[in-house]
Amino acid sequence: MSISIKRLEEIQTFKDTDISDIPEMTDEQLKELKPSHLRNPENYRPVKKKICMYLDADILEWYKADGKRGYQTKINQVLRQNMLRESSPVYGKVKDIPEDKKD
Repeated sequence: MSISIKRLEEIQTFKDTDISDIPEMTDEQLKELKPSHLRNPENYRPVKKKICMYLDADILEWYKADGKRGYQTKINQVLRQNMLRESSPVYGKVKDIPEDKKD
């Protein structure tokens, strides 16, 4: 990984920045901190792990059929949707229907 000269200058300039006027955070403040993905789900980037798995050939071909890259991402999205659906507290449960709404 190479760092551009401009980026190196930015880093060196920051090292000389006086931050003594910034108060330290208290233990209570530190306990209240939450990772950014909990405050904003758009920031969530899960760690990817390389695996080897066998898929039915027709399933793999279907995901690869459009000729574009990204079939692994599509498969991952389907697996994530299924995981979230199954881990949802209401998965598989029938909502109670009020008596006046029943046929």
